[in-house]
Amino acid sequence: QINVLQAKKKFEILDAMLSFMHAQFTFFQQGYSLLHELDPYMKKLATELDQLVIDSAVEKREMEHKHALIQQRPLSFFQDFSYDDSKVEFNVDAPNGVVMEGYLFKRASNAFKTWNRRWFSIQNSQLVYQKKLKDVLTVVVEDLRLCTVKPCEDIERRFCFEVVSPTKSCMLQADSEKLRQAWIQAVQASIASAYRESPDSYYIE
Repeated sequence: QINVLQAKKKFEILDAMLSFMHAQFTFFQQGYSLLHELDPYMKKLATELDQLVIDSAVEKREMEHKHALIQQRPLSFFQDFSYDDSKVEFNVDAPNGVVMEGYLFKRASNAFKTWNRRWFSIQNSQLVYQKKLKDVLTVVVEDLRLCTVKPCEDIERRFCFEVVSPTKSCMLQADSEKLRQAWIQAVQASIASAYRESPDSYYIE
């Protein structure tokens, strides 16, 4: 029985090896057939890739050229540039009491210092804003006579200015330099107008 098992073991091992080799052959043959069908598509992709590389190089060269031209322009070009402002002028004698209004970005006073876009207006010697046009007014500065306004350059954003009152300060950002100057002038004009309209006894008190 032992001799029979020893003889049987020889061809069983060989049969298993041959089956494994057939399985390997079938696997790779099917893989070759599948990839061979994709060969035209891969060649097409290779051609498109070459064109993409060329287009990218051309675009990079054009952008570098534009950047060089921008750097050569005088500083006055950028200072005069402004967006299409819908309303830049202010009027301290407006019939509805609104000296100026428009969208500004307001920096939150929380730890995250996030910026939110709000509809601001100067009216009744106050600086107020709304999250939406029909929302209740939120008062930022109750009395503009007690505050000052100044532009801020040493900040991560452009066109910023700060309204400072005795109790707090509010950092705001306009959409352009033209709008920033208009808002600063509007606040200053509102302060001057509020002083003119108040009686002298009020200041004494």
